[in-house]
Amino acid sequence: MERLGILAEKFVADVNNEDSVIVEFFGKFVNSLFKVFQVAGIPFLVYVLLEFTGRF
Repeated sequence: MERLGILAEKFVADVNNEDSVIVEFFGKFVNSLFKVFQVAGIPFLVYVLLEFTGRF
C-alpha cells in the first residue's frame, strides 16, 4: 500500500511539473488516435455516401 502512495505522489508531481512526461504521452496518444480515426473514417464516410446515393 505504501508503494501505491509513493506512485501516486510521483504521478501528481509529474503532472504538476511544467514538462510533464505523462501529459506529453497522453497528448501524443490522442493525436495518434485522431489520425487513425481520420484514416479509417474518411473511406467509411465515402462508402456510406455512395451507398445512400445508390452508386455502390
